[in-house]
Amino acid sequence: MRSARHMLVTDNDGHWYVIPAQNEAEWSQWCAIPADDERAWYPPNFALAVGGSPSLVTFSDPTIG
Repeated sequence: MRSARHMLVTDNDGHWYVIPAQNEAEWSQWCAIPADDERAWYPPNFALAVGGSPSLVTFSDPTIG
């Protein structure tokens, strides 16, 4: 059995996150919230902050595309 797919994404401030691919639409909706709206101040619970460069993320079975 294969594990769930994840993807690297950025917010509107250039911070990198890893999210489940199935949550891509929800991520896009969150990114569309204006920065002065309190809902935009914290990422969704499914988002894992990379905490720096995307090169900190490692993969065991990457798929591109």
